[in-house]
Amino acid sequence: MNNTKLVLCYFDRDGDEKILASDLTHRLALMGGKLKINEVESLDLNGDGLLDLDDFTGLMEGGEEEKMKDLKEASEMYDADANVFITLNELKKMSS
Repeated sequence: MNNTKLVLCYFDRDGDEKILASDLTHRLALMGGKLKINEVESLDLNGDGLLDLDDFTGLMEGGEEEKMKDLKEASEMYDADANVFITLNELKKMSS
């Protein structure tokens, strides 16, 4: 079983491999996560009101892309000479 399916099973109350958007947002909130209901509902590809494995995979993969984009933007702020390395001097300059 792949990791995405394992995570889906954690949120799936009745074992039908589908979850309500409201259940997902509620359980994520219990774990300290923040995801708006409309963000989750937009992942429902077939419009049945439930997130299945395909929908959930989109959520998991989309999150990684966004994290990588944020990380890239943050590193570019520190990398003043754009050489893909953050030197101690660049780090000092940004922190002062």
